[in-house]
Amino acid sequence: MARRESGRRQRTIGWLIIMAVFLGYFVWALRSEEVFRVVERNLEQTPSGLVVSGAVLNTATAATGVNVDVTFFDDRGRQLTQETVTIDHLAAGATVPFRTKPKPLTTVKNYTIHVNTGPNMYGN
Repeated sequence: MARRESGRRQRTIGWLIIMAVFLGYFVWALRSEEVFRVVERNLEQTPSGLVVSGAVLNTATAATGVNVDVTFFDDRGRQLTQETVTIDHLAAGATVPFRTKPKPLTTVKNYTIHVNTGPNMYGN
């Protein structure tokens, strides 16, 4: 009886170790996949309209260009408008600011910022 419990305990510990290693790898893989990060963002009301500003950090080893897509939503989650800010040169390890043009919107309740690097190898 004690042998069975000992074997069961060893298998349980073994599976827990395997799951912990897998989870650690999964977190590491996701962190290394996200090479562009929005490190700063601000929504402000100016006399000309609503403006989103912020900064994008390039954690990759090479310089590249990116598009920053800013989408505005109303209180029901409907998209009001979208604007794309192009950053032509984002050096490796650099942080570059971005700013949208003023939008005359009064019903904005939420917004999203997406760093778009263009289509992937599958064309998406």
